[in-house]
Order: sequence, then structure tokens, then C-alpha cells
Amino acid sequence: MSKVLKWQYSDLFEPRREKLVNLLLSEIIFLKSHLKKLTVNEETDSIEIALNKLDYLLNTLKNNDTELSDKDFDKVVILIYQIFQEIICKLECLIKRK
Repeated sequence: MSKVLKWQYSDLFEPRREKLVNLLLSEIIFLKSHLKKLTVNEETDSIEIALNKLDYLLNTLKNNDTELSDKDFDKVVILIYQIFQEIICKLECLIKRK
């Protein structure tokens, strides 16, 4: 019975992971392409650290074949949001200094 349930609910879980992976890929590419344009080393270092966190999260999601429960999915989304907030705060500080 568990194989049947797993098969039925696989459509609910797999698209979530794919959506997160696609979101992370597009954001990482965007941020890294714009990071090269920045010249302040202190601020770019902190942004690079946040990007490394996103890279790590992306690789973890891509390499993990287990199902994401609702609770785990919510945790991943909150973690991504917090990392993006960190990047935004650093970029705002850069803009205010200029």
C-alpha cells in the first residue's frame, strides 16, 4: 500500500523540488552575473557567502531523492527567503554608501 501512496503523491512532491531548483538556479545566475559588476570587496565578500549558501542548498536539493514533506518544503522556502533578505540588505547598504 505504501508504494501506491508514494506513487500517487509523487506528483505533489517532485514538482516542488523542481520549482525550488529552478528558482535557485535562475536567482544564482542573476546574482552572480551582477556581482561581477560590484567593486567594493567587503560587501561583495558577504554577498558571495550568501550565494555560496544558495549554491549549497541547490546542490542538496538536486542530489537528494527523498520526498519533501510540507514542513520541509516550508523550511526550505523560509531559508531561501532569509538568504535573499541577507543579500538585499547588503545591496541596500552598498547603494546607500554610494
